[in-house]
Amino acid sequence: MQFHFGKSFDLLKRTLPFVLLRLVVYGLAVVLSVLWFFGILVLFANWTDLRIPGPPWLAWVFGGLTYSVLAKLVRNYILYLLKAAHIAVITRLLVSGSLPEGTNQLSYGKDLVFRHFLRISILFGVDRLVNVVLKAFNRSVFKLLSFVPAKGSLSSVVQRVLDYSAGFVDEAILSYSLLYPQANPWSTARDGLVLYVQNWRVILGSGLVLALMSYVLVGVVAAPLALAALAFGGPMMQAGIGAALALGFFAKFALMDPFALTAVIVNFHEAIAGQEVSREMERKLGDVSDRFREFSDKASSWGPGTATPPPPPVSL
Repeated sequence: MQFHFGKSFDLLKRTLPFVLLRLVVYGLAVVLSVLWFFGILVLFANWTDLRIPGPPWLAWVFGGLTYSVLAKLVRNYILYLLKAAHIAVITRLLVSGSLPEGTNQLSYGKDLVFRHFLRISILFGVDRLVNVVLKAFNRSVFKLLSFVPAKGSLSSVVQRVLDYSAGFVDEAILSYSLLYPQANPWSTARDGLVLYVQNWRVILGSGLVLALMSYVLVGVVAAPLALAALAFGGPMMQAGIGAALALGFFAKFALMDPFALTAVIVNFHEAIAGQEVSREMERKLGDVSDRFREFSDKASSWGPGTATPPPPPVSL
């Protein structure tokens, strides 16, 4: 079972501007989040002096609710569009080996997202439904792993890793959909799901390895600060451990996730190369998840369904 990690790393290096932009965006999000909650803390502490009506804990209620709405907006749109642009560039480089002459990858990704903004927005909804179906299929795979105890902490960990890996597979299916910018997005997503099922061992296997690597990275980055915090004890210990975990997950989001994204996309396209979509496998996937049937329903309402052709040498 080949995971093409070397090829994935080389491709990731070619999209370094997106990796750095992602690092800046996540870093900015962390800083703004800290400042936001520090502001809530200051407002809470000075609530009475400011003569604001109501109890002080309202500062946390309103501040927390507002933050959750803004965070969801940023996560679901700004970060999603950034990710879609990165996926478009990865897909183009993987399929054709280069970008159109005279363009840089940031402007290319931005232009593609704006040129197909409606389609990208629809693919966001497709992405959510893909994730639901993937988790249902992965749970059916989990039941086949008879060597894993049915109950207990090991079972829970394996299931969590399976669900984590699904988050990268749906992005590979988004990459597959972007190969056909004029096609029915629901049909291409459906076909991408079926192709994943036809090759689930290789693709999910790479996702599992990458998930484990991500958690190891969190531990390696967080461990030194967490050990130092344990030496202090008291409130400093709890704050230090929290900061250590935050730093570890920041490293994961900013550094490991772009590699995992690239690797799963590469493994997906390598695995499905030359394959046709099996309608028998499509029927079986419908038996695993009722939600999968929504793809056919939405594809019909979008327009006439057509078979997805093999990707041309240059598609984006």
